[in-house]
Parts: sequence; C-alpha cells; structure tokens
Amino acid sequence: MSDLFGEGGTSLTASIFGESSSSNSDDTLNLFSNPSQPSAAATTLQSHKRPRICNNNGSPPVEKTISREEILSRRKKQSKDDILDQLTISLPDYKDSINNEELYGDVRGLMKHHGLVIIRDALSKDDVDTITNLADTTQQMLCKTLHTKDIPYNEPINNKQAICYEELAIRCQGRMDVRYKEKYDKNNDDTNQGKLPDLSLIDNLASAILHGAEPPTRTYSGWIFSFPNSADQPYHQDGSPLFETGTELLPSYAINIFVGLHDAEELLTLGPTEFVVGSHHMTPDSAMDKVDDAVSAVIGKGDILLYDYRICHRGTSNLICNEAKDTINVGRGDDNDCDSSGIIRKVLYLMYARPWFREHLNFGEKSLFE
Repeated sequence: MSDLFGEGGTSLTASIFGESSSSNSDDTLNLFSNPSQPSAAATTLQSHKRPRICNNNGSPPVEKTISREEILSRRKKQSKDDILDQLTISLPDYKDSINNEELYGDVRGLMKHHGLVIIRDALSKDDVDTITNLADTTQQMLCKTLHTKDIPYNEPINNKQAICYEELAIRCQGRMDVRYKEKYDKNNDDTNQGKLPDLSLIDNLASAILHGAEPPTRTYSGWIFSFPNSADQPYHQDGSPLFETGTELLPSYAINIFVGLHDAEELLTLGPTEFVVGSHHMTPDSAMDKVDDAVSAVIGKGDILLYDYRICHRGTSNLICNEAKDTINVGRGDDNDCDSSGIIRKVLYLMYARPWFREHLNFGEKSLFE
C-alpha cells in the first residue's frame, strides 16, 4: 500500500484538494467558536469540546424539501467514492494482525496523509455481540431514566439549549453522546452494565499512529446513539485547535475510533458519518469550503473507523422513521412522532491522545441519577 502515499506523501490528497492542502491563513476559526450560553433551564456547556449545536447561528435553519430517496441516493454515491477504496483495508489480509508491523505501518501512513482509515473485520462476532449488548442495555436504561424525569431527547435543539449531565449530553436533535461506564447509577445495584471486551488491536493501532517517546493514552470511551428522526449535525472538527494558526500543520495528537455495530447496508438509512478527507491538514475555513466533496464512511459489524481528531465531519440523520414519507424537512427534523420500535444507530467510540493532550468534555457536573 506504500504507493498510496507517493513521494512526500502528498499525491492522493493533492489530487483531491489541489497542490496545497494546508494554509497559514489568519481567518477567524469560526468552527470553534463557543455556542451561546444555554437558558436557565439547560446546563451550561463548559468548554469547546464538540461544538456541534445543530442550529449554531442563532437564527432559524433554512428549510428545503428533499426526498428520502434523494438523500439515500446521495449517501450511496458518497459511499462509493474511489478514495474510500484506497483508504479501506481488510484485516484478514494481514497475518497475525496483533503483531503485524506492516499493518501498523499502512494504517499510520494513511492516517498521516489522509486522516481517515477503515479496517474491515477488525473485531470478532463475539466481541461485536458483547459491545452491542452493552450498548442496548445502556441506551435503554438511560432513556427510561430520561423518560421518568420527563426530559426530551429527540426534539429540536438550538444554540440556546442543550441537555448536559455527567453521564450524557444532547446537543443535536436525537443524538445522544454518552460516557462509557460500567456502572451509572451509584445508588442502584441493578445498573451494572458490564465490561468491554479486550481491545488490544485498537490499542496497538492507536500506539502506531500516535507513536512517540511515550505511548498514547485512551482518554475517553463512549457511546453515540442516533435515534429515529435525528437531525444532521453541522460539519465540525472535534475540540478546539491547539494554536490560533498552524494546528493543521502538526502531526496527529489525538484520534477517534468508531466500532461498527450495524450491517453496512442498514447504515445508509441509519445515518453514516460524512468526512472531508484530508481536512486535518486544512484550516477550518478551508475545510468548510470542501464539504461538498465529503464521503460517507459506511462501516459494517466488526469494522472499525479511525480518524484524526482535526478532520472535518458530521453525523447524518437517521431516516428510519421516514420510510413511508415522500419528503422530509431538512434542517429541523420532522415533527411527527417516530415508532418506538424504530432502529437506533449505536456506535462505540474511543479517543486516544498523546500524554500531554488534555481533553475537555462539555458534559454537565450534575448526575442524571441525582
């Protein structure tokens, strides 16, 4: 796979984004501006982490009517982009993958130059089943608690409101960001969720990408739940930049890894994540100029997706509730209630970072179970 990287490692990125994919522009880093403070009824967001409030400019979103078929057709086309074939590798192609230096070298090279890698068949069926069961138990327990407290979690969210607790945050309609814990409610012995399976391969891949004098740390593990009728996120880059300018010129200092828990074809409807390949080496403004070239990264059960912390991306809407509808309203979600039996997209994600990097999570300080 070394031919993907070219002389100096710029050929593939340059072919997509032009000869220079980096910039030293002093333009305002508007992707990382703090959202407005929430109302008294909502918990204050404490940091820049994941600034992806769905309506982030304080004005009503622009609505346009688009058919469900058009959305699915676009996602399918984006998922067939040639660049994804070149950024996708199959674990069975590498013998003794846990100790295969060729595997780690290939992943490191792709991440360095393009910021995105998909690895097929990275986890066993048993591991996927264990993770899926943990996700289901966690989601059901949290939603039951939210329902008991009459807290909505699948209604429009704007930059004046967010639902933030110690255990979870909801900043976008129908999208729940949840901390992974073995036990959530400290006062209830029945809320033990269990442990994740051994993830040594993922740990080793993170170490290969973030290689240095000291090994990286797994700074965070969590779940993303995208409910039927959830809204598209705005395009964003995780966290805030290290420096006002020049962060895009640095080697990777943090990465996120998604674990696929659904069939690939099903994910087209449930809402794949869209990425602007190579945007980790762009300024935020330059990355936003390329969102029309985004690709839909579709991963199946047992696949993993690795991406640089700085890459421009967004989660897309779960269309499972719109199967019987001709059109949906893009920008605000649909007002009709979803069938409670609709499929919820579940993702396990893990964040790894160099030891000196500090992640600031904008969850609340109050526990949901208090």
